[in-house]
Amino acid sequence: MQIQQSQFYEKIPIFLQNILTSWNGYRKTRSRYGNIYYSFLIELEKHQYLNEKYTRMYQDQELQRLLHHAIERSPFYREFYKDIDIEKIKTTNDMKLLPVLDREMLLQNIQSVYTVSVNDAVESETSSDKGRVLKLLFTKEDVQKKKAFLDFFKKQHGAINLEMKRASFSSGRFIPDNQQTKIFWRDNYFVRQRIYSSYNCTQDNAAAYIKDLEKYKPDFIDGLPSAIYELAKYINRNKLILAFKPVAIFPAGEEVQPHYRAEIEEAFDCPLRNRYSATEAAPLIMECVKGKMHYNLLSGVIETTEEGNMIVTNFSSYGTPLIRCEIGNRVDLPDKGTVCECGSVHPIFEKIHPRPYQQYKIVKGGSPIAAILS
Repeated sequence: MQIQQSQFYEKIPIFLQNILTSWNGYRKTRSRYGNIYYSFLIELEKHQYLNEKYTRMYQDQELQRLLHHAIERSPFYREFYKDIDIEKIKTTNDMKLLPVLDREMLLQNIQSVYTVSVNDAVESETSSDKGRVLKLLFTKEDVQKKKAFLDFFKKQHGAINLEMKRASFSSGRFIPDNQQTKIFWRDNYFVRQRIYSSYNCTQDNAAAYIKDLEKYKPDFIDGLPSAIYELAKYINRNKLILAFKPVAIFPAGEEVQPHYRAEIEEAFDCPLRNRYSATEAAPLIMECVKGKMHYNLLSGVIETTEEGNMIVTNFSSYGTPLIRCEIGNRVDLPDKGTVCECGSVHPIFEKIHPRPYQQYKIVKGGSPIAAILS
């Protein structure tokens, strides 16, 4: 079906490709921006003013809720915890009573870990270090809550999704190979988003991208940092002064290389605000206004081994419960007692070391018609 869609898509005019892109975006918007999304976004707004005590209490309640869900719905966890009195797990401090779920065990037992059918879920695939594919299933509630977290993060830096114009650099191959014109973008009208092809974003095409960006004047930019970096190099090398200034740039889908930030911030005259999104399994780790990476306590629990390896529990993983899962990523922690100048009660991570060859992709709804970013 996707091949047929691709052949049809490549033969129609660009304005019709924009309509199909928008229709595809509309379908995804309906699943991402429901009642759960809006109610949880309001809840996050309220919780940002709570002190650490109440934030930890919320975290404990969410942990208990996820544990009971896993026991009731997942055959794997029912067996995995059969000798454990779950009622004794009252707070995150009690989590050491639970065994650690390593990646190999998760791969071997993934079918019995699921609590939702494929037809009722949103799928995400991640490659393992041995080339195997791990498919995670997320419920509609999982997807909407994660979307609310991401939009809440962006809002802290002045970007309001759905209300502001957004330029997104996508990894999707949605520009036909036989296209003659240098129009390397398509519009998703329903969410005020222009999607730029990262695949075609080279130094040879940079001028066309920049010309269109100046015409479009996005309020914020997100997507693959390697593509944004290509444009930044061109802008700085040619000493261009842009006719617009985004409130911020939000990289996604790739690790931000050390040399990317300075080049991008100089070119676009705005801050780059990073988030750790290399794995769907982990709670959200986001950059604050002071440039520090915080893990949001409301999104899950992150523990570390003596070697600094992450053990994660994700509160937005009800379709594939992820509880005390060692994912192979490592973090560097700051000195004990370090408090961020931003005033956040959420813990700081100095540096995150992704697992080698880590790649992620959304596979459901992945039609060549468009790649709508998160």
